[in-house]
Amino acid sequence: MKTSKAGPFSGDRAMNLLNEIAGHPPHERQAVLRRTFLLVKESPDLLSPDEIVAAAALVAAVLPGGHQFDLGLPSDARLIPPLRDLAGSAREAYLLAAGPWLRARTSGPAAAEAHDTIAALTQVLAHGHDGPDGLDLIWDEANDYGIEGAVPDGTPPGIEHLAHLMRVYNSAMGGGLFFALEANEPFRIRRAITALRYFAMTEAAAMLDDALLNSEDPDWDSDDIAFHDLVDGGTDLLGKAFRAKAAEAPADFARE
Repeated sequence: MKTSKAGPFSGDRAMNLLNEIAGHPPHERQAVLRRTFLLVKESPDLLSPDEIVAAAALVAAVLPGGHQFDLGLPSDARLIPPLRDLAGSAREAYLLAAGPWLRARTSGPAAAEAHDTIAALTQVLAHGHDGPDGLDLIWDEANDYGIEGAVPDGTPPGIEHLAHLMRVYNSAMGGGLFFALEANEPFRIRRAITALRYFAMTEAAAMLDDALLNSEDPDWDSDDIAFHDLVDGGTDLLGKAFRAKAAEAPADFARE
């Protein structure tokens, strides 16, 4: 089998992995790859970036949009869909190896093709993985804590901040800023203000702080549209701030 020097199956170690997978009956291959991805998670240095990227590309080859990774792949190494939970594990492992794999190919005539390979593989795995995104699960967990009004002891700080913010955010989105102030005790509002600052949403924090200070004033008027623009804006500003913070401080969200 001929492979491009910048393709996902390039390199002797990638070819060795393909041969290993091909040595198993089709119904066993997913289990073999599942163990491979678990090994990457537990001991990432035991496998090379070439092996990890090749394993992820085997999965991508049977995902929507991944036909390019199937071209030239020997039939005795192909996977049989459905993939069940395998695609999500492939994506997690791939994200650990993509950078080192690409850096090894950043010079020479194959550099541009290597960038194209990583861009395509990243897109296929991002849109085709068959389980909820880990950050989506964290968001849902924090939202549940916010609804309950209590965060368990030992909860990572990023999730705790998000939970406190979600309680007030949901109140404001459902009934307006004045309703959020009525439905939540002042200490909860102060926690939400702290959380907004934590997520670098300083303008929204200042507006909520001002609302807390002045809501008893009969002349005060809540500007629900302005607050909505600061925390959502029709483009999920809070969701983007959350994901940016999770990337900046993964330990705060138990992602290290």
